[in-house]
Amino acid sequence: MIVQWYPGHMQKAKREILELNKYVDLYLILLDARAPLSSRNEQLESLIKDKPKIFILNKADLADEKKNTQFLNYFESINQRALCVDSLKGTNVKNIFKIAENLLKDKIEEARQKGRRKIVRFGVLGIPNVGKSTLINKITNSSKAKTGDKPGVTKSKQWIKINDYFEMLDTPGILVPKIEDDLVAIKLCAIGSIKDELYDKELVAKKTIGIIKKGYCELLNKKYSLDFLNMSEEEYLIEIGKKRGCVLKEGKIDTLKAANLFLEDLRKAKIGRITLDEIGDR
Repeated sequence: MIVQWYPGHMQKAKREILELNKYVDLYLILLDARAPLSSRNEQLESLIKDKPKIFILNKADLADEKKNTQFLNYFESINQRALCVDSLKGTNVKNIFKIAENLLKDKIEEARQKGRRKIVRFGVLGIPNVGKSTLINKITNSSKAKTGDKPGVTKSKQWIKINDYFEMLDTPGILVPKIEDDLVAIKLCAIGSIKDELYDKELVAKKTIGIIKKGYCELLNKKYSLDFLNMSEEEYLIEIGKKRGCVLKEGKIDTLKAANLFLEDLRKAKIGRITLDEIGDR
C-alpha cells in the first residue's frame, strides 16, 4: 500500500457534512483536472445523497486540453454537470452560477411565485489541495466576503455571502479512509493531494514517469533532453538527476533530489500540460 492516511479532522468533517446537508441546495465537487477520476471521493459524494452537484475540474490550465474535453463529455454521459475552471485566473468561474441557476430553476421559480427570493447555498467539497480555498477566494473576492451564522451550523462554520442570491460554505479536504488502488495513490501523491512526508518520493516519481511515458513521452524527453526508449523509469530518474546537477560528493546521483525536482516540474506544468487519468480508469 502506497499510502494510508485518515486524520481525525477528516472524520469530524464527514460528520459535519452530514449535519449540514439539509441546509445545502447544491454542491460544488472540486476535482483536479490532471486526475479527475483519482481525485474523486465517491465515499464523500454518498454523504450528500441526491443533492444537485456540479463537478469542477479545477487547475484545468495545467491539464491536457484534449483530455479536459474528454472528461467533460464523460461527466455528461453519466448525467452530471461539469465545468473546467482555472480558479487562480478565474476562468469559467462565472459559469458556475449559470449552471447552478439552471439546476435549481424550479426551486428559484417556486420561491419567486411565493414572493420570496431564493438564496442558493453552495457546499464546496473535495479532497486536499484541489483548490477549494482558491476558488472560494476568487468567487468571494478574497476576505471582502461577509459571513454570518446559520441555524444548524456548528459555531466554527460560517456561510460566506457572495451576493444577494448566493452563499457558500467551505469544508476541509477529505480523503477516503484507505486508498486501495496503488495507482490512484501514486497519482494523488504526484499532484500534491497527499502530504509529501507520507510517501516515498523516489517511488512515486518513478511510477509517475512510467505513467507519463505512455501518453506524453515526447513532452518528457523534450523537457529533459533524454531518450526514454532504452531506459527504465529508475534509469530515467537518474538521468534527470545528472541533467539537473543532483550529484553527491562521492559522484553518486541524489535520486531523492531528482525526484523532488521532477515532481515540482510536473506540478507546475513545466513538463507540459499533462493528465494522468484516462476515461477507462474507472
